[in-house]
Amino acid sequence: MKYLFIFFTLCFVINVSAQKKSTIFVRVYDLEGNKIAKGNIYQITDTSVILKNNTGVNLPFNNIGYIKTKRSNNHNVLIGTATGGGIGLISVLSSGGSGSGLAAGASKGISVIFAVVVTALGAGVGYLTTLFKKSETYMFNGDFIKWMNFKKSMEESYNFY
Repeated sequence: MKYLFIFFTLCFVINVSAQKKSTIFVRVYDLEGNKIAKGNIYQITDTSVILKNNTGVNLPFNNIGYIKTKRSNNHNVLIGTATGGGIGLISVLSSGGSGSGLAAGASKGISVIFAVVVTALGAGVGYLTTLFKKSETYMFNGDFIKWMNFKKSMEESYNFY
């Protein structure tokens, strides 16, 4: 009983951190509109933004044209399609003519049609989630005043230091 209590206590407190910073995923574009980096914001200074990804990218504000928050709409559609495709694949694999599975007793042809329909529905649901995503675009074009307004906005909204 004592070990069970310790196990559940560890499960609940494993992610607790005394100074955990909020993270937000951003896509950074240069002055010509080309994406130069993406990742979670680690720190915003007076002169640059530091992204926490595989290498840790330090981007000076005068090279940044604009920053978009959150992931692109294609990401949501891809996740929905993958989820629908996974459900459809499971239905095709489980329809062997026996009396179990998602498409119990159905032929393989009907299961394949079901898989295609569920995949398309997943893509549709992924697209619908883009309508409710509140992505923001911050335009800088190398302007220091706009950069400081962005920094202040992030500090207030996401508790960056």
